[in-house]
Amino acid sequence: MNNKYPLLLSPAKIGNVTLRNKTVMAAMGMSQAENGYVNKAVLNHYAERAKGGVGAVIVEVTCVDSPLGLNTKGMLIIDDDKYIPGMTELAGVIHEGGAKAFLQISHTGRGARRAIIGSQPVGPSAVAMPYSFMMGLENETPRELTISEIKAIEEKYAQAALRAKKAGFDGVEIHAVGYYLGQQFLSSKANIRTDEYGGNRENRIRFHLNIIKRIRELCGKDFAIIVKLSVIEMGKDGGISMLDGVYYCKKLQEAGVDAIEVLAGKWSQEAGKKEKPESAYPDCMAVALCQVMKTGLFLSTGKKKTIPLIGGGRAQNPVAAEKALKNGTCDLIFIGHGLLAQPDLVNLIDEGREDEIRPCIGCGHCIDHQLQHGERAVCSSNAVLARGDNDYTIKPTLKKKHVVVVGAGVAGVEAARIAAKRGHNVEIFDVAGEVGGQVNLACRPPYKQHLGLLKPYLERQLELSGVKVHLGTRVTKQDILALSPDAVVCATGVNPIKLNIEGADRAVIANDVLLGADTGKNVVVIGGGSVGCETAEFLAQKGKNVSIVEMLDSLAGNTGKTAQTILLGHLKGHNVKMYTGSKVEKISASEVSVRNNDGKVFVLPADTVVFAVGNKAETSLYDSLKDEIAEIYNIGDSNGTGIIPDAVYEGYTVGNLL
Repeated sequence: MNNKYPLLLSPAKIGNVTLRNKTVMAAMGMSQAENGYVNKAVLNHYAERAKGGVGAVIVEVTCVDSPLGLNTKGMLIIDDDKYIPGMTELAGVIHEGGAKAFLQISHTGRGARRAIIGSQPVGPSAVAMPYSFMMGLENETPRELTISEIKAIEEKYAQAALRAKKAGFDGVEIHAVGYYLGQQFLSSKANIRTDEYGGNRENRIRFHLNIIKRIRELCGKDFAIIVKLSVIEMGKDGGISMLDGVYYCKKLQEAGVDAIEVLAGKWSQEAGKKEKPESAYPDCMAVALCQVMKTGLFLSTGKKKTIPLIGGGRAQNPVAAEKALKNGTCDLIFIGHGLLAQPDLVNLIDEGREDEIRPCIGCGHCIDHQLQHGERAVCSSNAVLARGDNDYTIKPTLKKKHVVVVGAGVAGVEAARIAAKRGHNVEIFDVAGEVGGQVNLACRPPYKQHLGLLKPYLERQLELSGVKVHLGTRVTKQDILALSPDAVVCATGVNPIKLNIEGADRAVIANDVLLGADTGKNVVVIGGGSVGCETAEFLAQKGKNVSIVEMLDSLAGNTGKTAQTILLGHLKGHNVKMYTGSKVEKISASEVSVRNNDGKVFVLPADTVVFAVGNKAETSLYDSLKDEIAEIYNIGDSNGTGIIPDAVYEGYTVGNLL
């Protein structure tokens, strides 16, 4: 055991279930089930994390009442005995990896979408789910559940828990966070009933207490029950106060639950100036809520709490996690996205190999793909996540090759890393004096600092895999041919585009601004994609008067929904002027001429004009070599990839093809 983290790596108990350490994999929807059934992709996903050293695995949100309770088409289901064999396999692979197995059971309630369930959603009350950039999309008004329907759903939860026990799980987690039915009953805004299930705190938690009581009747006292609880629901549509949260924790403790995973919920259509995207979240950001609940339980009961509180929130940093445990802030640590990025995270910590941990950069693509687009989750760091069958096996090559990779961005480094791990002799070249490619620019705008964590990871992986690195080296067709490679991978990135308009020579490109180029007081940014908007915020924070001109009708449309809403909220807070459906026609010494879609022409003052109108794939090296090299690949931005998760996946795929 790594002596730097004696508390994090020491055993813990949830009820009568003993964990090998104090880490818990949080439930995170992957949307990779087939008609609700466990498949190979699901098995491999959880087996890898269990083998990776985590103390307990909480399997993702699983529906107790399909189709009414589904939230995605790839959601796991456990509302019938036919799902038990697959769940038995799943619990088995988790146990084989040395972790304890819990199943998160849930009903989506008013958060369900007609396109998925085929009918009107249901909820505690006929109150539509408000728009939230943190949780999902605005939804239609649900049908209010009758008391008999509520009691039937309570029984479905309990029967789901019994099936989980029959399948070999050590316990279940009742989902009461986010836009799911569990939180909806607890919220005074979502639940406006006046009967036995609403009207006050005591009635609003009745749904949960009935479920817990029935699970105990069916499954016994040794079967562990965790509740994942929003102890506060913020925003104008939020209906759970901190005092409500303390009361709910008190009642759950009295009901005999074995642990509470403590989180917060939020409903807000717009992001304020101080709202941070996940790419800037602090480590262990939610553990303080555990301390509040602990104090509240003591003040309300006169006694110390009797059950463990599980805290986390970007808890992949073992230093921060150990500190939270040492201070007594929480009792166990839940880790979410960190385990998606690095399945063997806990083993690496235990072995003192923290510098090898693949970071979560907080891009939000995992959530965006799964909830906004109804697809499997993806990861900007981990190429394997939810791709195919989640097979992490890297097969040794049967024939060793000399592989040359040109471009040390995320795609090129991933290709080089995998090829070297397979046994190839790999060299990588980059004209820049550092690895990282576009990441070195992407981490410069405000609140994007976690993207910078990729660079040291990439550097370390090249070192560990034995790749020969040549930085600050521009290679030509002749240079490559002189190396006599067996295979070439081109990952040469992009070149920024400049518009062919009058006065274009007076403009600078966004890249140069992010790297520190001086600008005047009045700045016009041409292009309102993610780069243009982030550059505008970068400048606005420096006190510049910034305007954005974008031809499309929306801004930052190539950004995940949560990040987009926060970014636009920041721009509004900085008084950035935003002109959509507009086109710059002319740049002069002190202004730009703009025409909108209605044909109206107006002028904006501009000491500096910044082009952020996209990039063109740099394919010249690939084009010159494709008829000269038998095995050649073009990947990443030079292949028009666009986003980090796809670039990483292309690199991983090509590395395995070599």
